[in-house]
Amino acid sequence: MRRECKIKVHEGTDSARIEVLGDLTASAEKAMDVAYQKACAYKPSKIVLKFDDKSRINSAGILIVSKLVIKSRKRECEVFLTGVSKHYRKIFELVGLTRYTTIVESEDEVGKL
Repeated sequence: MRRECKIKVHEGTDSARIEVLGDLTASAEKAMDVAYQKACAYKPSKIVLKFDDKSRINSAGILIVSKLVIKSRKRECEVFLTGVSKHYRKIFELVGLTRYTTIVESEDEVGKL
C-alpha cells in the first residue's frame, strides 16, 4: 500500500535535515524541490536526508535523491542519508549513489564526521 509522501525541513547549526515521511515517488518531486530550496536557504555545509522506517522508494524516488545529491555537490554541501533500510542501502550501492553520499545509522553520526 502506497503512503503519501510528506516532506519537512529542519534547520540545524551547520546542517539542514529534510525529513521524508511516506513513499518517495515521482509525485513527490515538486515537494522535494521546494524542501531542498528551503534547506539551501540556511546555507548548510551538510544536508541530512532522513527517511522514516516505513518509507519506500521507487525508481523515480531514487532519481529524486540522485538529483539532490548532484545539486548539493555543486554547492559543496555533503549529503547524508539516514533511516535507509538494508534493501534500499543495497540499491543505493548498486546505482553508485553511495560514492557521493554517506549512509549513517542516526543523525548523531553526522556531527561526528
